[in-house]
Amino acid sequence: MGEQSRKVFDRLYGRAKRPEDLPWHRAQPPALLVEALDARAAPGLALDVGCGAGTYSVYMAKRGYRVTGVDFMPQAVSLLTEQASKEALDITAVQADVTTWAAPNPFDVVLDVGCLHSLAGAQHAAYKARLLQWLAPGGDFILVHCASRGWWDRWPVGPNRIAHDRIERLFGPELVLRAYRPELLTGMPLFMGRSALVGRYWLRRER
Repeated sequence: MGEQSRKVFDRLYGRAKRPEDLPWHRAQPPALLVEALDARAAPGLALDVGCGAGTYSVYMAKRGYRVTGVDFMPQAVSLLTEQASKEALDITAVQADVTTWAAPNPFDVVLDVGCLHSLAGAQHAAYKARLLQWLAPGGDFILVHCASRGWWDRWPVGPNRIAHDRIERLFGPELVLRAYRPELLTGMPLFMGRSALVGRYWLRRER
């Protein structure tokens, strides 16, 4: 993550007193996460990568999963801890760099909403190496990120947008695509290009 983007995160989290204060907050969990959890035989261990304020960590914990949330922002970890306490949920909150953090055990489900596209391209290989350490064989990986439609999506501030074909190459052959649902979002700030293609993936680890 560049210094300018880090300053944006510092400013946004500095103003946030609750999850709803963050501009990317969505109360409803990603549909592919719901479908992946529904398809599993029983709850197990779940990891929320770049968990932010912990909205989806709380959702998974309420579904019976033992959840770990990891984020590099101390304010995010504090918000998650506060949310878990309010809901009387046992969620492990970790402040760490996801490209170097080693989990104590593999997880059945790994969720990433907006973490991967915050990393520079040179960090993607390290991210995949960690993902393979985090995700158990047969585990489900749910990814939500800003996708690239071409050169006009190269903005100096905001998410590092990643094309659909690059995602499949990055995570293959170990992870196999089960579902892909893109969505075009409009009404975004001018400095982010007014619109963005959001990629939503459900991948399963086959090896």
